[in-house]
Amino acid sequence: MTWQAKAALILIVLALTVALLEVAVKTLQKRHRGIVAAAPQALRDRFVAWRLNPNYRRVDIQHTRGGFRRTGEVSIVKPPGTVRILLLGGSAVYGAQGAYPQIEGRYSRIYNHELIDASLERKLGELYPQTSWEVINCASSGYRVHQQLALLQSRLLRYHPDFVLLIDGYNDFIQLYNDARTHPGVEFDVYENTAGLQEFDDLANPGSFRSLMTFGGAWLRANSALVRALQGRIYGIVRNPWQGREAKAARMVSNPPLLSDLTPEERLGAATALSNGRYYVHTVRQIHRLLTLDGIKPIFCLQPILILSGKRLTDSERSLAQYEREHGGPLYHYLFRQMYNEWNRELVEASRLDNFEYMNLQDVFDDFEGQAFTDFAHLTPDGNSVIADRIKVAVCNHMAALALTHRALG
Repeated sequence: MTWQAKAALILIVLALTVALLEVAVKTLQKRHRGIVAAAPQALRDRFVAWRLNPNYRRVDIQHTRGGFRRTGEVSIVKPPGTVRILLLGGSAVYGAQGAYPQIEGRYSRIYNHELIDASLERKLGELYPQTSWEVINCASSGYRVHQQLALLQSRLLRYHPDFVLLIDGYNDFIQLYNDARTHPGVEFDVYENTAGLQEFDDLANPGSFRSLMTFGGAWLRANSALVRALQGRIYGIVRNPWQGREAKAARMVSNPPLLSDLTPEERLGAATALSNGRYYVHTVRQIHRLLTLDGIKPIFCLQPILILSGKRLTDSERSLAQYEREHGGPLYHYLFRQMYNEWNRELVEASRLDNFEYMNLQDVFDDFEGQAFTDFAHLTPDGNSVIADRIKVAVCNHMAALALTHRALG
């Protein structure tokens, strides 16, 4: 046999092996996750970097044709007698599974009906059965507050919501933390640091070899269940912020860490992050003014975080918090507390000046004895229900105020 024939035989065997693996992965996905047609969870978007893929399906996750995580479809035209609420946020609001399955693996599936939006819709329907309620999950894993602004302008305002709820905080913090850790003292631009920007530029401006490779990778992710499974195995289905990092060597610091516990470089990084983080509240105020212009009631919430929670932790939550302490280190824990305190202070002041609704959800689980967290910020179905209870009160108060106004006007 010539070397050409041997090479051809090897290529044929490799192709058949890959094809068999592709079929095997799709079969396993169909059996264990109920996926009918494997598809990537998100698509590239020219306005918000990425958005939910309408074709993504699992036994526990369904997306609508409009790109929302919801079992029932949503019409652009709001039905008569309907109060429509859009819920925005990152992976915690989307309902992602925990990032540390080696510690907490019981919540590998969070179903549509177990999310904040579904729970809130049920609770409001019980209180106001004469009203038709739609609470629509517009969140996407990884979203930050500036993407919520872009999403509202580019896709959501046409749905004419009555309320917009935003639950954010962690993703914006982790971007600032990573930048402070790797580039202390450097000014941060949130738009230039949006994930996927380089890939979008490569796909939108073909011509280079890198562009060709980027397109090839994007095509494989979109069409191959095997490639997506391997990618999920390497990077994690939900991004672990400590992926690939060993636990940090113990350092004698206060609990919680103080500024004096940080190295000079960490202090510079912390000061830089706190200065760069001013965009967060500024963007919230932009969103408020945009929505108010269209007569929409915004409610802003600072999302709860495990390491800042005052709740009595379950055994599993204590293990998760210990994992965070071991991998995060003093800068992470010091900066998280300082950043959240600063954002809370600025949001309280902004809500007073601009007259919008703001809730700090950090204490939402203080009286809850069950398990609320599946990792650093993702939530159990019970945790989602507790948050829905808190938000329900704000929505009901606004509805009652509107009813009083209407009666007063005659």
